[in-house]
Amino acid sequence: MRQLSYTIEPEADGLSINAYARNIAGLSRAFLRSVKFRENGILINGQRVTTRCVLHAGDSLVFNMPNDRTQKIVPAEGPVSIVFENEDIVLVNKPAGLVIHPCHGHYSDTLLSYLAWHYRLLPEQPLLCPIGRLDKDTSGLILIAKNKYAAQQLERQRANHTLSRVYLALAEGHWTNQSKSGLIDRPIEKVPECFNRYQVADTGRPSRTEYEVLSEFTYTETPFSLVRLKLQTGRTHQIRVHMASLSHPLLGDSIYGHEGFLGFDRAALHSFEITCQLPGHQDLAVFSSEMPEDFQKMIAESKKLSSTLIW
Repeated sequence: MRQLSYTIEPEADGLSINAYARNIAGLSRAFLRSVKFRENGILINGQRVTTRCVLHAGDSLVFNMPNDRTQKIVPAEGPVSIVFENEDIVLVNKPAGLVIHPCHGHYSDTLLSYLAWHYRLLPEQPLLCPIGRLDKDTSGLILIAKNKYAAQQLERQRANHTLSRVYLALAEGHWTNQSKSGLIDRPIEKVPECFNRYQVADTGRPSRTEYEVLSEFTYTETPFSLVRLKLQTGRTHQIRVHMASLSHPLLGDSIYGHEGFLGFDRAALHSFEITCQLPGHQDLAVFSSEMPEDFQKMIAESKKLSSTLIW
């Protein structure tokens, strides 16, 4: 059970719990609904109270929040690479080829299933709520909330852009006569009557991606580049669609580029860095992962033409 504890400061004397939680502690209405009807969900000085109760300086205010996992996750034994973990989050380095959520055709061979197995012996199972998403073929960091409080705090950060994500990609071609850094500001919408394909269109949702070309290479006389990308919005396939719109689709992208390009058997995209405030903390934390092996191998076997960053 996740417990949030506060000692009431003099400036909060006379506030209701509801006002304190919303305006000072930064807790959401959904969070308050999840605890206020539970036994010992809200305590002042050890006594159960309602959200209307008035606080006084020096009071000890405690919220007790069970994790309440509601997803149907089948625990399955499998490898999990944990980069960071505390009582609120677990940060995982996901390999390419692994789906996150159980879905048709993938009921137990998923990241959440492997995590459920990892935590199977705990007396209370964590929530396991992914913050954002990664496609099956995308490797790298994925942030997963372990309780409702953490999920709500992190989703709020996504909305106000406190939480940011940086990706590395291998893209087709060199950037001759094109800017090697900038902002791709092109709306994206789903292609009508297509199950899993998106396109740039004026009628789409606003979509913005920052990009910077880090290096350019040639492999068997075929040009490609290493690109750093930062999302300002989070549309499905956003990076893949935006890069294709610049005539630089990702290596191996079977939907927006050329399947198997230079022998790459997946869309060459890696979630490289996540910046966020850990729930309950004000300072920003930055987490990064190593470049995946297939990226490293491709670069090692290629001829570097130019670079703005040394790896």
